[in-house]
Amino acid sequence: MSTMILNHAGTVAPHLRLLAAYCDSDQDAAAAWHAWRDAVDIEHLTWAEMQILPVLNGPRMEEWLTDDPSGGVLKGIVRRAWSEAQLRLGLARDAANCLARAGCGPVTMLGAVGANLRNLGSTAIRPILELRMLISRHDLPLAGPALEAEGWQPRDTIPTGDWLDRMEYVLYNRNGIRLYLHWRVLQVEKSRIAACEREFLSQHQTVEAIGTEFRVLSRGHALLEALTERTDTVDALAWQADAALLCRAPIDWARWSVLAKRYQPRVFERIPEMRAMGLDVPEVRGPSAWVALLSPGELIDSWRQAARGWARRISASVGRV
Repeated sequence: MSTMILNHAGTVAPHLRLLAAYCDSDQDAAAAWHAWRDAVDIEHLTWAEMQILPVLNGPRMEEWLTDDPSGGVLKGIVRRAWSEAQLRLGLARDAANCLARAGCGPVTMLGAVGANLRNLGSTAIRPILELRMLISRHDLPLAGPALEAEGWQPRDTIPTGDWLDRMEYVLYNRNGIRLYLHWRVLQVEKSRIAACEREFLSQHQTVEAIGTEFRVLSRGHALLEALTERTDTVDALAWQADAALLCRAPIDWARWSVLAKRYQPRVFERIPEMRAMGLDVPEVRGPSAWVALLSPGELIDSWRQAARGWARRISASVGRV
């Protein structure tokens, strides 16, 4: 089985043990599944485990469930995830069409919707618990009224001025479903905001589903999004699962490394765990540890302080000569 990262108690978290059944070779995957199955109480599955089970959907899971007395329950979890995903894809389509009618530019699907659409060609089912969409900041004045007319209730007002640089999205809610309307995917240093927004608006691919052509992020950009920690979310799928789904197809790692260093250097901290999971990830190098912890503005301040310190030392040395 892949060497999964241990938790604070020194053991593998149950949902990550389950994820190993997706990442490993057939023999190791079966061993990981049965190890998880022997240890778990079906009546007390965690929410994280219930979100990973649909990702495992396919021939291997069918085989593992053949003689499982709780196979019907586990298959039911998978079927429910598929049904809910179809309903939320429909909501995403309707919201995107609403924005298009209002005169907004192309809408790109982010997060769970993008991940689900990107994997339609496989048996894996990526659950969808929330909607995330990306538009240009210039279209926000058109987007807000259009969504509200369709019953989407905003949590906040559309920001203006400097607040557009401080925030990345506005949250809407309709019948308990969240819609995050983004104009930027990542929180970045102020000097990089415009470039980051242009980068993610321009890098996409198209996918056809439920009679509609959707735009989703290119695979490398989606991986950068997936590895970036979010706090305001109801999406319970572990980031490791999204990384595993994305790494099943080729990624331009040289290009990805440039983007990650520029916009989100902290994601390099996740690379060792991805390699430990058995994912096909090369030894990409991030910035040095101390640089990764500082924003460009903080780096400049640090360098200035260092320069002043050296200037004082030189001045003191000259004075003693």
